[in-house]
Amino acid sequence: MASLKLNKKLQEKILKEVQHGDISTLQSFNLENPCFHWSSISYEKTGDTILHVAARLGYVTIIHYLLDEFYPCAVNVRNKDDKTALHEAAQFAQLQSILKLCSFRADVNALRRGDWTALMLACTKVQSESNLLIAKALVKRGAQVNLPNKDGWTCVHILAREGGEDIFDYLLEHGLQVNVKTKNGRTPLHIAALHGNIGFISKLITYIDIDSKDSCGNTPLHEAILGQHIKIAAVLVELGADTYAKNNSDLSVLHLAASQNSLQVINYILSELNGEINFQNKNGWTVAHCAARKGLREICEHLKTLGADLSIKDNFGRSATDYLSS
Repeated sequence: MASLKLNKKLQEKILKEVQHGDISTLQSFNLENPCFHWSSISYEKTGDTILHVAARLGYVTIIHYLLDEFYPCAVNVRNKDDKTALHEAAQFAQLQSILKLCSFRADVNALRRGDWTALMLACTKVQSESNLLIAKALVKRGAQVNLPNKDGWTCVHILAREGGEDIFDYLLEHGLQVNVKTKNGRTPLHIAALHGNIGFISKLITYIDIDSKDSCGNTPLHEAILGQHIKIAAVLVELGADTYAKNNSDLSVLHLAASQNSLQVINYILSELNGEINFQNKNGWTVAHCAARKGLREICEHLKTLGADLSIKDNFGRSATDYLSS
């Protein structure tokens, strides 16, 4: 089909009207110019076409007009982020837009920049009641549930971060692989622990080693402490997590807690997990060193009241007091 370039003023008018669900100007122009290529109407900055806009806002009538009346093969037209209209519909939880786009054979496994599929984007919007229906609609139309993005994340990692246990259960029934690692070695259990998704812990522990380490040597318990999620840490400990595990920097959960400026987490570890307050790692750092190197004077004073020795020297000849003074 031949392409006809619109003047800027008319293009802006059509884009504005589509934002409000009105396509009268577009229809009139199309009647006068039957060879007109609608996908040439787009925002200069984002590259969003009027199909992207209609999909994002749920204007199914406009989607139908664009794809049924003329040029249906442009259903997979991309913007400057390589997003199709289906990506937009999934990201903004527009179920009816998705069903209409899929009826025109939208590519359900199209990858946007960063390698995100429509199903992955749907998994980021678990708060929306319609997203389980969206996930079902995409899977029924061939969406791959285990497709990884460039960082090795799949739908299971996204759900572990965002929540969405109902979507997780559904995808599990349709072949979702759970014990998979990202490129930096993180399991969904690491991600759920860091982001505080306590409901996922019991689901994931069936499939994943509770003391699995990522590329930094952190276990899910380390991640729970880094996220300052005491309840999740307690659940992991109850399920058998190794409370003495050290990461690749030889840091314990207590070392990590001290660097996070959280008195509550420090108190939990010392009272419940029997943390060694003056333990030195391979660099000679104690818990007090970790706090002092970040300038956390209040944490150091608190550790001192609990028995921390701020005069202990590390392998570089410096004490926690020295770091606080520098």
